[in-house]
Amino acid sequence: MAACDKLQVILLGTTGSGKSASGNTILGKKAFKSFASTQSVTVSCQTATSKIYGTEVTLVDTPGWDCTRMSEDEVVEETQRAISNLHGPYSFLMVIPIGSYTPKEMTMLSKLCKCLGNGFFDYTSILFSKNDDLESKSFKQFLEEEGGILKSTIEKCGNRVHTWNNKDSLVDKKLIQKLLQDLTATQTMNAQPKDKKNPKQGLLNLNDMIGSSDTHVGICKNEDPLNQPMEPIRVLVLGIAGVGKTTSIKTLTGNNNQTDSRNAPVYKINESRTNIKFIDSIGFKDVEEVTKIISNVWSDATPGPHVIMIVIKVGRVTEATFQVTDRIHACLENSVAHTMILFTGKDDLEDRDIKEFIEESPQLKNLVEMHGNKFHALNNKDITDQVQVRCLQEKISHIYHQNNGDYIKEQRIHPYQK
Repeated sequence: MAACDKLQVILLGTTGSGKSASGNTILGKKAFKSFASTQSVTVSCQTATSKIYGTEVTLVDTPGWDCTRMSEDEVVEETQRAISNLHGPYSFLMVIPIGSYTPKEMTMLSKLCKCLGNGFFDYTSILFSKNDDLESKSFKQFLEEEGGILKSTIEKCGNRVHTWNNKDSLVDKKLIQKLLQDLTATQTMNAQPKDKKNPKQGLLNLNDMIGSSDTHVGICKNEDPLNQPMEPIRVLVLGIAGVGKTTSIKTLTGNNNQTDSRNAPVYKINESRTNIKFIDSIGFKDVEEVTKIISNVWSDATPGPHVIMIVIKVGRVTEATFQVTDRIHACLENSVAHTMILFTGKDDLEDRDIKEFIEESPQLKNLVEMHGNKFHALNNKDITDQVQVRCLQEKISHIYHQNNGDYIKEQRIHPYQK
């Protein structure tokens, strides 16, 4: 096993997949509850650590993605909370029972793609549990016979597949060692800049396959990276002074991606799956400045922005927030469909979810709903959390595709009339 001081792995799977039992097998101890039940056993994320081959291995056991005792949103929130508590790079281990790649597993995969974004497969290995169900068939034969979505899923995960039977009193240590090698490799890859990786094909478009196209509040919806535009998606970032616009852009792009521009700082992401251009602007100190500031930075968004990102700081939602938003839309014709809300100061929510914060204010709730529930919460104090970054990138991409690549043209700028 390659030298690595620390390995962090998030276990994913449906109820009864053998996820918790597999975690116990890896750690060599009964760290997670695991027994036959008609109800989900794991209902909150549990963490356990062991020293294995000189590496400190930390596993995070998550609720099943079809948990019988939690709603879908609760499972997503619990998993995202666990991920946000990790420090440094991590990998995913998706546990699937042999012979059980059913619509239940396909639904799980769709939810994972929505929640975790494009990079999910790059950092994921697959463990097929319950291999005693193979009977006389070899694991190699099983893989060769599989086709369709399962085969595509395996390929997207770089053919990182493993199998064992958790009922065996002594699972071959070589199997565990090989799995840890793959998990270490994907974790290391996770820690590297993306432009050093080889481009890979895009995610499965599972929404078409399973008929699920709903956009849930606060959950990112995946777009096929193969359909990403050649031109950059131009994002005009607007907001009241002091809400964290520039800091948010730097969280999303890295601190060293600023390029020369005419009137405003411009930051770019140009990677294998992501091509986005963020146009920063001066923060509004008065609602009367909106039209002038937008006009001043417009040349840097030429021929026009695909997305308007209005930044609002948690805990600083005032009447001016709503007045500025109204003025932006009065200034930019038909811009609502191109607009999303970015909430900064996510860390100030502590244990609360952003949806709870929104629900507390009927006026804020109406604002979010007016924009089609297109919003995201960002913690700029944790620049290592790439899940929140990928998720926001996906939401930006979704707005671009939703509008068929259309952008707000200059002739749509109107002086505000009282």
